[in-house]
Amino acid sequence: MGKIIKRVVLFIVIAVFLYSGYQLGLYLYDGYASNKLNERMKQQYEDVREDQQEINDAEQGELTEEQLKQRYKEQFDQLLEINPDIVGWISIDNTGIDYPVVQSSDNDYYLNHNVEKQSSARGSIFMDYRNKNMNDDIHTVIYGHHMKDGSMFGELSKYKDAAYYNEHDTITFEGLEGSTKWQIFSVYIYSPEDQFFEYEFADEQQYNTYLDAIIKKSQYDTGVRVTSDDQLLTLVTCTYEITDARFIIHAKRV
Repeated sequence: MGKIIKRVVLFIVIAVFLYSGYQLGLYLYDGYASNKLNERMKQQYEDVREDQQEINDAEQGELTEEQLKQRYKEQFDQLLEINPDIVGWISIDNTGIDYPVVQSSDNDYYLNHNVEKQSSARGSIFMDYRNKNMNDDIHTVIYGHHMKDGSMFGELSKYKDAAYYNEHDTITFEGLEGSTKWQIFSVYIYSPEDQFFEYEFADEQQYNTYLDAIIKKSQYDTGVRVTSDDQLLTLVTCTYEITDARFIIHAKRV
């Protein structure tokens, strides 16, 4: 009887070991495939952008505003052929955050699908489905997983250090109609118990109240002044200090 129990225990240990190795292999491969996909898309996007910029520079002053917007959108044509859900490209200088941004009809699909719509634990960097147009929306929200290897939005956790913020305080978002710059002014850990995260505002007073709240929540004073005239960009990722917590970064358009 004792030998049987030992064999069963040994079998269970081997099964757990093999399963853990399989899961680790899947995780590592998913990371490798995700990085290669992003590198390929980044190279493709940058090549087209450089060519388009040369054309725009050559025709400077000859194009109308609408023609310039159309030319700008052409930078994304090849990426849109890969996935029409792409709405732009987000980057932060001197960091690994340099990704296409997608948008679906909900906030679930791209949690576990990459930019090519293939199943992936890393998902994609995606915009909230409630956003319509970054140039017009008062509050745009973009999500990404916090991966342990620092990919996706994993590097956002470095903003818990004020010294890091001082060297990386600006976000660039290249949309289909133009490029925008955003200056970070508040970073903090958000617990679902807080229940004050808002996407839409009934009036200017409600927006002012919200701005005051998120400025006070910041882990350190950035010294950036924000008013109700400012548009708001928020980046959201996971953090693990408490259950179901999120790390929030707010920036204003500059």
